[in-house]
Amino acid sequence: MHSEDDGLNLDGAYSVETPDDSRRLYAKWATTYDEEFVAASSYVYPENVAAIFVEAGGSAGGAVLDVGCGTGVVGIALADLGENTIDGIDISPEMLDVARTKVSAYGKAAYRDLLVADLTGPLSFSSDLYTGVISTGTFTHGHLGPEPLRELVRVAAPSAVFAIGVNAEHYVSHGFESLLGSLVTEKMITAPELVDVPIYAATEGPHAGDRATVVLFQVRS
Repeated sequence: MHSEDDGLNLDGAYSVETPDDSRRLYAKWATTYDEEFVAASSYVYPENVAAIFVEAGGSAGGAVLDVGCGTGVVGIALADLGENTIDGIDISPEMLDVARTKVSAYGKAAYRDLLVADLTGPLSFSSDLYTGVISTGTFTHGHLGPEPLRELVRVAAPSAVFAIGVNAEHYVSHGFESLLGSLVTEKMITAPELVDVPIYAATEGPHAGDRATVVLFQVRS
């Protein structure tokens, strides 16, 4: 187990400010992240967002892009809910190495492809590629502002379903509401629906009551 002072904990993740901070943190944390964070913290956020995504129509038989996929917790949740084609991107090669080992309840690898990507810049994908886009734990404390959403809309096909988790405290103050409003005005997306979800199942502890805003919308044709 890691000690509290090595930064491999929730507060360490919340203190991330730059892409290099993320690379350093998750390079060290990748092999124990599922045990020390996901299981120990009763981290139900990925399952909650995956369920909302599928209930909203999911990929409709196409391909899903899991943004900031980490060790593949969302990919497993999606695959177990019947999504068959899932690609993941993350800034950490070490986290992707763990995601490659994930197998769904159906005995199939959770991901079709996993790629290193820095969302502070353009993606290497062609336009109109994905019929679904999902993200949890990426648009949160210090990780990313709303700007990458434009690039994610570019790589998504017309009518693609988005389920993007945003830290509830940051939705307005960090400009997510404003940028999404601009995308609506530009007729790039439908008006977003906001769904409030718990991040942790635990009822005790400093972060037990933390909530996220799941932003649901579709790309307009």
